[in-house]
Amino acid sequence: MADSEAIHFGTDGIRGVAGAFPLDPRTVTAIGRAIGAWLQARPDQKTERTILLGRDTRPSGPMLAAALSAGLLQENVTVLDAGVTTTPAVAYLTRLYRADLGVVISASHNPSEQNGIKVFGADGFKLPDDSEAQIEARIAALLAAPAPERAPERFGRLRMLSKGFAPQGDSADLPDEAYLRYLIEDVDLSGLSLVLDCANGAAHQLAPEIFRRAGAAVAAINTNSDGYSINVEAGSEHVRRDRSALLAALQAHNADLGLAFDGDADRVIVVTPDGMLIDGDHILGILAVHLKGRGLLAGDTVVATEMSNSGLADYLAAHEIALSRTKVGDRYVMERLRQHDLTLGGEQAGHIIILDDDHGTGDGIYVGLVLAALAAARKRAGEDGLSALAAAIPRYPQVIASAHLRARVDLSAVAGLSEAVEAIHALFEHKGRVNLRFSGTEPNLLRAMVEGSAHNTLQQVVESALRLCHLVAAASGTPQPKIDIVDCVTGAPIQL
Repeated sequence: MADSEAIHFGTDGIRGVAGAFPLDPRTVTAIGRAIGAWLQARPDQKTERTILLGRDTRPSGPMLAAALSAGLLQENVTVLDAGVTTTPAVAYLTRLYRADLGVVISASHNPSEQNGIKVFGADGFKLPDDSEAQIEARIAALLAAPAPERAPERFGRLRMLSKGFAPQGDSADLPDEAYLRYLIEDVDLSGLSLVLDCANGAAHQLAPEIFRRAGAAVAAINTNSDGYSINVEAGSEHVRRDRSALLAALQAHNADLGLAFDGDADRVIVVTPDGMLIDGDHILGILAVHLKGRGLLAGDTVVATEMSNSGLADYLAAHEIALSRTKVGDRYVMERLRQHDLTLGGEQAGHIIILDDDHGTGDGIYVGLVLAALAAARKRAGEDGLSALAAAIPRYPQVIASAHLRARVDLSAVAGLSEAVEAIHALFEHKGRVNLRFSGTEPNLLRAMVEGSAHNTLQQVVESALRLCHLVAAASGTPQPKIDIVDCVTGAPIQL
């Protein structure tokens, strides 16, 4: 195997196009064997190793689950297959079933043809970097010189977990029912009407049942489970750019809120009946003030990434709440939260983490329940809704430009790039921000986040982002790159 083909866990697992390296059946079986062998090599003396496996609705999911399971079973690891379920549900069920690891087959908000493999530890948190590196080394060794075929002394067992929900009052032995009851404890959504956009993904059955059982009147859209339509004009990423369909459903049902999840339901975005988009920055601001008022915001600090708008920082500062920034990626947000015993963090795209004794991962459905409960309580009290709370959070002109390039390049070596960045800072009187990076989940995709100050125009910000993209594109040998630009304030695409 060439170095260029080395398999690595990115910011959100091993990603690729399903059926092609590294997500072809042979390689995925090797990945399963590597995970299983790594697990068996751990020093504790457990007699049975167990992995909790789940996937979203993508049509490649069953193939990849079968290949991964084959490798795990060969290494005498028992697989508990939860079928189609959300990423946060896998994290919870891993703890509930006391599994050694949880594995999710999903590419989250990405297109149907892509997929991925991400791994959780027994505690429901993503594996640390050193553990991932050890598994990567085992994968490389297997692919470079596969071990001779052998008959293992013992094979693991494959157990398909039952699906569905139990009547209220019955046992919560079903994993979906157990997850539902875990989420809705002490949640009262009575009097609230919701529209849920389930992205044609993993939440298509779970989310509507959970919110109904919490007391809300629910209308659900985008609940197709064929997998080919996952995230297609549906879900949180689509709604960030075009909220018209969700807004139309809101108005048709005279609903109080619309919630949009992504393909594996670890993200949530909100739309109000007046057409306001409440994204991750708004959610962080709303929840920070709400939690602080109840004495539940540890350290009076919120963790966000470099992509969050500076308006959020100013809003939090006005409420005597600090903002701590990390690199882009929910794993870095989680690391900062755990390092400093903090409670709340997340990303502008709607991946929000409320870290407490009962919840340990970013969960779009749980965060949606918290927001909906807040909205329901304010409605019953005759107070303003979430739209008014979000409107109090200022937003400065900000765009994200996504340039599709032929290849990745070392950004530090791109001629003229550092000078261009400095010129942009000067234009913004050193009050704006620039963040350039390649996507951790999509191949050869450059993302340029450019934010101005309150005194800059959106046009200035757009032109600055395009200038940076074209410099990197030229260095990558992409003379006419496809560039998509989104206005982070409105969520709308910008026509070039």
